[in-house]
Amino acid sequence: MDDLEARPVTILTGFLGSGKTTFLNELLKHYAEYRFAIIENEIGQLNIDGMLLAKNYGQLIELQDGCICCTLNDDLYSALETLHEDRDSFDELVIECTGLAMPSTVMEPFTVHPIFKKYFPLKRVICLIDAEFIADQVKERDEVLRQITAADILLINKTVTVHPDYLNDLQTYLLTLNPLARLFCATSKKQFPFEEIEQVSYSYNNNKSFSLVENNKLSAIKAKTFSTFGQQHLSDISYRTYIFPGEFNYIDLFLALSKLVGKHMDRIYRMKGIGYKSDNDKKIVLQTVGSRVDLDYGDYWEEGEEKTNVLVFIGKKLDQLNIETLLNQMLKNPTFEKK
Repeated sequence: MDDLEARPVTILTGFLGSGKTTFLNELLKHYAEYRFAIIENEIGQLNIDGMLLAKNYGQLIELQDGCICCTLNDDLYSALETLHEDRDSFDELVIECTGLAMPSTVMEPFTVHPIFKKYFPLKRVICLIDAEFIADQVKERDEVLRQITAADILLINKTVTVHPDYLNDLQTYLLTLNPLARLFCATSKKQFPFEEIEQVSYSYNNNKSFSLVENNKLSAIKAKTFSTFGQQHLSDISYRTYIFPGEFNYIDLFLALSKLVGKHMDRIYRMKGIGYKSDNDKKIVLQTVGSRVDLDYGDYWEEGEEKTNVLVFIGKKLDQLNIETLLNQMLKNPTFEKK
């Protein structure tokens, strides 16, 4: 495929009132020379968010009374087909999900489906977070946890409404829920760090994402010892990092992970990993999106870079799922470390 035919996709998620439409408007203004196509999803016959958007976009497709964030329906596929036919009219696609979104469902065609993955590669998933209300939302709505754990970027909005000490605890807490994400704060109303956001990609073909896990381990411990912020959910949500120096049997691994994730979708929120094959110089990229497992080749291993396998799971009560034993059985020569 000619790369010129591909149109990258940014997915905006976040609970009701988190500021997704405000962010999207500011994005359109900040990159005024860039042509965006927008898929605006709303529940109800009248799409208020679509009416609030600035008019400097290339195309706007409104999907109403058919939430693409709950089920992958024909409306989304039809919209993508229309956009592909008219791809010369825009440079990038932005999907603004409804506040009740399960973003993994929206991500699936762009990460697993071979055709959409080819022509609409996923650029990043941004989760907008209302600093004032997120604590209550996490306790009351499972969608909020799913949105946080699916994101590449956690963007705390409306920070002026909370005390700086609270904001510090909130940042620590959010990175405990999703240690793979990059976290940013809106400095004031309608002031977003677009340049920094642009540096973050969904692609995890290198080990940078996994180094963040190590950097955040102390933050997680710190949160548990001195802060009561989100105490209940810090005990419920956890991550496990597995490092395997040996080589996997990837057919067995794919089948085992597919069975594990399909059976425990309510417990496994996200899995991302990097692996290697002794007969190939490219990294093996592993991830789960919803109930699906995706394995693909990534970038080449750099000269002198240690070839190893790193898998990170985020979810609830992970130790009860015997992931450790399962993964160990998928190695050609079983041995591993758990962190």
